[in-house]
Amino acid sequence: MTLYIGENLKKQRKLRELTQEQLADILGVSFQAVSKWERGEAYPDIELLPTIAEYFGITTDELMGMKEICDNADAEKIIAQVKENMSKGLIAENIRLLEEAVKVHPNNYELLSHYAFNLAFLAVGNESEEYRLNNQKAARIAERILAECTDTKIRNSVQADLCNYYQNSGEATKALEAADKLPSMHHGSEIVKMNILKGEDLVRLTQSNIFDLTQIFCLCSYRLADMVADMDDKNGARYTWEQKIEILQKAIAMFDIVFDNGDYNVCFHNLSYLHRDISIMAMRADDFALALENLEKAAKYAAELDGLPDKNPHVSLLVNTLEYNSAHNGKNFSDTSCEMLLKHLSDSVFDGIRDEPRFKAVESFLKDRTK
Repeated sequence: MTLYIGENLKKQRKLRELTQEQLADILGVSFQAVSKWERGEAYPDIELLPTIAEYFGITTDELMGMKEICDNADAEKIIAQVKENMSKGLIAENIRLLEEAVKVHPNNYELLSHYAFNLAFLAVGNESEEYRLNNQKAARIAERILAECTDTKIRNSVQADLCNYYQNSGEATKALEAADKLPSMHHGSEIVKMNILKGEDLVRLTQSNIFDLTQIFCLCSYRLADMVADMDDKNGARYTWEQKIEILQKAIAMFDIVFDNGDYNVCFHNLSYLHRDISIMAMRADDFALALENLEKAAKYAAELDGLPDKNPHVSLLVNTLEYNSAHNGKNFSDTSCEMLLKHLSDSVFDGIRDEPRFKAVESFLKDRTK
């Protein structure tokens, strides 16, 4: 409560263009007292509250920040619902919810940041005009947040998201400029705090970093294997199909090092995608046996992911203080992993093995788990 009184008192004083000394004279107190109130170090005497409120033409509730407290409580409920919806892939529902929320709370920058993120996250096809316009709108919201918001945590998150909004709306130069304003990996909070924390806090942070860096290694492997390039290599890919397969196999090996007890949890998603993409590359390289082997593994890991409980602890040595929690995962689709993989099997790239018994067994396995 002290914080709100201090902030509101300072705001009202500045609107009246008063110094702390002038306000102190009006109220009959020392300017040091006013200074302490504004810094949130003390309350005004309760008898003074009606006098202060009357002088500024506001209610005592407004002076004490009751509206801010109620607004924040309302916003926290909305954000909790948004996170729950994201774990279920209900992005369109989030957009409707947040559109109304930012009308009521137009200066709540956390709500605005969630609104921008969900707009850009909505799955409408990467090549569509709607996708580009959604990201363009998200970028404008992010620009406003960065221009007005003073909360460092919100600003840092929005600055990172803005890079993607620019990129996805066709503004690559702005995306690079925005990225240049971010700290390097070595100067990020999670790395720096490893030199500060001690005991169990240090163990949990370090294990969390290992977990995150493993997924970053996976992402880097995708990029290195030119997964963003045209699959026909018309853009002059650096690696052969066999070399691309080897790169992704190294990513799988990294997961096996970190999760040596098989407790992949959310990383079942990464493994399923890695094996699926290796199968596609193997088809391009005419290695049908390797393609079938990896499709089988992709299906196995997709089913493992779909069967995870809402919470599941990790037990491997490098991550054994961490726990999988489905509520912390966001997605922009409602399909299960098995349903998504089953759709990929209809791709013409697999026509050469479609009649193989092992391929049909994978199809049957996935269909049984999507009924």
